[in-house]
Amino acid sequence: MKISRLILFLVVLLALAWGPGVRRASPDSGSAAFQYMAGGGAICGFFSGACPDIARADNGDTIEISGTGMLTIHPNSVGGAGTFKHKDPNGNLLESGTWTAQELLSFVPYAVLSNNFAGGEALIRVHFSNGSDAILTVTCAIGAPPGHTEGSTLNSQDVINFNKHAGGITLFIKQ
Repeated sequence: MKISRLILFLVVLLALAWGPGVRRASPDSGSAAFQYMAGGGAICGFFSGACPDIARADNGDTIEISGTGMLTIHPNSVGGAGTFKHKDPNGNLLESGTWTAQELLSFVPYAVLSNNFAGGEALIRVHFSNGSDAILTVTCAIGAPPGHTEGSTLNSQDVINFNKHAGGITLFIKQ
């Protein structure tokens, strides 16, 4: 039942993304602000599978990401915070803590619906409570080009790359 509700929600979002009331976004559209929800925030109330975002590394480890924040483009800025859980392939907790957004590296908007829900991909440098830094990629598939999937990934450079989406929902809301 929960899976069918998740599929229905995603189908409705994708249908809205290609139907009337959609404004295609342009990276050169001037200053804009977006709220982001990466496996966290109000989207968690829709169904249990929405949160957290889960990404998998090649070695089978997973990372669960949950957080929210705001970003602006032209000029680029970002704020936000959340939590993480790093687990081994058997589901054993290896590490957990918090993260804070440090720098917006890029944001490519895909589409903005008439209700201001938006698709896009943000690359955000984040700082973890354990002292390490990583690149968090938040992707909302509304209006996304082929090959872009819903969810978040995390690249802790020179340590581990959680580059496979394994669950969760993300959303941008144009302010």
